Amino acid sequence: MKSTFKNIRNIFWLYKPYLKYGKLFVFLSLFFWLLVVPASNLINVYLPNKIIEFLTNKRPFEEIVVLVITFQLLLMFQPLYEDIFNMFCKNKMLAKIEMQLNRDIYEIATKTDYKYIDNPEYYNSYTWAISEYANKAAEVQNLINRTSSAFITMVSMLAIIATISPIAIVVMVVGVIFENAMYIITNYYDVKKETEIIPYDRRLGYYHRVFYQREYAADLKSTNLKKYIFQEYDKAKERKLGIIQKYAWKMIGWAISGNFIFYLVRTFIIINIAYGIYTGNIKSVGSYVTMMLAVQRLNDTLSELFYRVKDGNLLGMYVTKIRVFFDMKSEIEVETLKQRTPPQGSYSVNFNDVYFRYENSKFAVSNFNIKINAGEKIAIVGENGAGKSTLVKLLLRLYDVTSGCITINGVNIREYSIDEFRCKIGVAFQNPTVYALSFAKNIELYNGVDEDKLRTIVDKLNLDKILEKSDADFSTELTREFDENGIMLSGGEVQKIGIARLLTGEFGLLLLDEPSSALDPIAEYEMTKLILDSSNRSTTIMVAHRLSTVRDADRIILVDGGTIREVGTHDELMSKKGKYFEMFTKQAENYSI
Repeated sequence: MKSTFKNIRNIFWLYKPYLKYGKLFVFLSLFFWLLVVPASNLINVYLPNKIIEFLTNKRPFEEIVVLVITFQLLLMFQPLYEDIFNMFCKNKMLAKIEMQLNRDIYEIATKTDYKYIDNPEYYNSYTWAISEYANKAAEVQNLINRTSSAFITMVSMLAIIATISPIAIVVMVVGVIFENAMYIITNYYDVKKETEIIPYDRRLGYYHRVFYQREYAADLKSTNLKKYIFQEYDKAKERKLGIIQKYAWKMIGWAISGNFIFYLVRTFIIINIAYGIYTGNIKSVGSYVTMMLAVQRLNDTLSELFYRVKDGNLLGMYVTKIRVFFDMKSEIEVETLKQRTPPQGSYSVNFNDVYFRYENSKFAVSNFNIKINAGEKIAIVGENGAGKSTLVKLLLRLYDVTSGCITINGVNIREYSIDEFRCKIGVAFQNPTVYALSFAKNIELYNGVDEDKLRTIVDKLNLDKILEKSDADFSTELTREFDENGIMLSGGEVQKIGIARLLTGEFGLLLLDEPSSALDPIAEYEMTKLILDSSNRSTTIMVAHRLSTVRDADRIILVDGGTIREVGTHDELMSKKGKYFEMFTKQAENYSI
């Protein structure tokens, strides 16, 4: 019983978006299903009876013609209304609502804590929500309309049949209940089947992307990637097919039982009507025709009604899974009235006894203490997995520290408005992403700039060469996702776009995580000079593997195992002959003659 009420609540929860975004659509739909459709069903049942009655009573033929024309005009109202409604309202409103529901999902995704991205279950829930939310909402709207219509039609048919053969009502209702109960049981298996299949659908979707996305093409043609992907694809395919087969065996018995009961009830109804005619209880031909039509309509309506109950039960369970995504609690991506507005100018940054550990991981950043002065240029170096990029994520508040605190200008970063705070931080990652937007918009992700400012940025980073070789301008799209004349970029050019975004405004803090790893030595030198130049007044933290690029930083912090091991200028660290000296010397050997 609790699960039934929960499913009902879920159904109306999913109906709310239609009430929010399509009130007129809902009203016109209900008018059609609650009034027009049931009225048409009644006319179809009564029309033959009236014609037979007129013929039996020798009524003038002209009256029969008027009767038929009148009824046909009334019946014509249903398809006429439906066509006009579909053309001028339904298609447009459904598209509008679907797009709005998807937009709601995207909004929620941007306000969901980053930690969920590390959790495969998050992606299962997200995948389910993004693929099913709009579809299931449309199904709920359709379910409510059709269920309401079926209920009204059922009541009217029962009233007709009750005047002719009351026992037929009892048999039909009981039979349909048992028939559809068999199918309702299969809902549980349907949901379990879909739940088990989702992880394999995700895998199959990933392998699908590998075979058609450009960045994987070279490896597919030149390495064993194709072999391994096919192996994993076949494994996922077999597991999915096995799940489908397993649940087919679980459900087939219930389906056969439902069909058996359906034909058993139909057989009884035919015998009952035949017996009524045989004994004279059903006397007039018109009553017989009305009875047959009403019984058929009632049977269809009851079947539909219970099918809708089954469908509603299934929808309710689907919605439970969709709501997992909506019910995810975010701690970071939440704005409150008490949060502060971040200050202007460059930031001082303090790590005070910071400890942080990822969920389900033994790695931790621990005993992290460092003070970075406003305007200072800091480099963070260390081996892979030392925790360098984790510090960037903590400063962006993609994660919150487990203990200790990070302060900006003496204020705990948790006290700042998260959206405003991030607007004051410019970030360039090792693998920045370009989007199917114009060249200009890809640079203006942080701040919009006028054409003169954009031209200055382009000249400073030699991005004009990209435009020249592609015969493009600022309005040309990057990528060829939608435009065959779009600009295709190399890895180094993409990194230059990432740096260009930081030149569109003033930031309190710049975070650069391997921003020049794909650049040639000359371009990397120029990029580093630009970042460390005195004209850059922002506090700058640069993560780097190539130690030669950061030797001019104000201070270098060597991180090892999530802990600060060495701090100093390049010369100071070289004179200590510690871990930094060892790393720098080994890298320098690669450039010696």
